[in-house]
Amino acid sequence: MSNHALRVLHVEDDFADAMLVQHAVCEAGDLDISFEVARTLKDAKRCLARSQYDLILLDLRLPDSIHPTDTLETAQSCAGDTPMLILSGSIIVDEGHLPSGVGRVDKNSSFRSPKGEMPLHLAHMIREAAESADIQTI
Repeated sequence: MSNHALRVLHVEDDFADAMLVQHAVCEAGDLDISFEVARTLKDAKRCLARSQYDLILLDLRLPDSIHPTDTLETAQSCAGDTPMLILSGSIIVDEGHLPSGVGRVDKNSSFRSPKGEMPLHLAHMIREAAESADIQTI
């Protein structure tokens, strides 16, 4: 896996969560990942219309989305060939709305892990997802 610069569109309405993700990536030492944050689906559509990204990091619960399924379908329709990584703090609630072939991990696992367990390495997962054509969840 190469460490070339990546452009990530992070669709997240919670500013603190967006900053946590960026902080986790920087702490991992991966300074070649740049983020643009869109706080609504409407903002995300605008960003995708004017720029290209290596990855879309998507929260499923957004203020202008009716339902997590709507969020995913709208994002997929705008994403084109851009890989997507679903990052949701409510993945336990939302897992029933995701396609069956999509893996599931709670976002909170990205920032802390139970004692004795290795934390997820968010920067590594972002790079892997950017090289994949599948939809993944963390």
